[in-house]
Amino acid sequence: MTKPEKNLLRLKHRGSRAASQSEKHQTATEQAELAAYIPPYLRQFVTPYHGEFCCTRIYHFRLLAQLMMEGFLPIATREVMLPKLHKERCVIRLPDDLHISKSVRKKARKFTLTVDREFDKVVEACQRQHGSRCWLYPDLVQVFRELHSAGSVRAMLIPTQQGGTAPNARFQVTARAECPVRLYSIEVWDEATGDLVAGELGYTVGSIYTSLTGFSAQNNAGSVQLAALGRLLCSLGFNMWDLGMDMEYKQSLGSRLISRREFVNHVHTVRATKGHLMLPSNSPAWNCRELIDQELSKETLLLQPTSLVTNNVVDSSNNNVQATDSEKERMEQANGTHSPPALEVQGGSPEPERKKSKQRY
Repeated sequence: MTKPEKNLLRLKHRGSRAASQSEKHQTATEQAELAAYIPPYLRQFVTPYHGEFCCTRIYHFRLLAQLMMEGFLPIATREVMLPKLHKERCVIRLPDDLHISKSVRKKARKFTLTVDREFDKVVEACQRQHGSRCWLYPDLVQVFRELHSAGSVRAMLIPTQQGGTAPNARFQVTARAECPVRLYSIEVWDEATGDLVAGELGYTVGSIYTSLTGFSAQNNAGSVQLAALGRLLCSLGFNMWDLGMDMEYKQSLGSRLISRREFVNHVHTVRATKGHLMLPSNSPAWNCRELIDQELSKETLLLQPTSLVTNNVVDSSNNNVQATDSEKERMEQANGTHSPPALEVQGGSPEPERKKSKQRY
């Protein structure tokens, strides 16, 4: 090897080491920024992982509700939950920013929409459509099912000490309060054939509805589902539709990007003061065109049966977990050094094997 070649190789090695050090510094900075958004009482259960993702191996519907109430969007890989807090969140301010095209409105008459009729079928359809890219792994589906079956889980706002340097410090909780968290399945049907042709999973925190993932099995059905759901949210008084990560079809509905800080601050503002907005569970079939045209009043929509919604958390099907006042007190103690028994696991929250994969939300 000639001397110029040796010098060139030496420079390449130096550049590689510098790039590696820069990457490590960036990763550490991202983790520190993300960690600042994890409340003290959750830090023993959830840790920053990589980029916008935290990680935990604890699959429990009460932990899931707490994460949702703090602004995290829960997805998963195999055996590991990856609560995500986007650097930029795609949202639609309701009702003013929602846009529905004339063509979608014209096609909506042949479809009907229901809430909480076919949770399992919606999950299966999402898994079928998204294939290997789908993050609805069995453990996460089970805890979603428990949250859905409970109807309403009262997540707890844990009092925190005053001061601090957290990005959302001015929204620190000074008194204990509750925030109902509810998970829904949305179904759209072909009125002529009775087939399930579109749908999604989503959840509510305060006056915010968050879309998790969805599917469409017929032309135009997905667009109609989004339009009808958007107008349903408007009719019920929701002021924000959280759509996760940015995508072109979301922009066509009127979405815009807001910063992580702005989104979390908004969640903290409305989660308790407007914590009782909900979708009518086990609803009748509403015509999508009528929903889009807002022909049904809020009073009419809310007169429907809500048998799935309860004031307490029901027993989970696998773990026989039941919410009690004593459990809430133990959860509150988690702000110090104690772990609530309902969330205790062996091995804490070890880091998963890092894999690069495309995430839809």
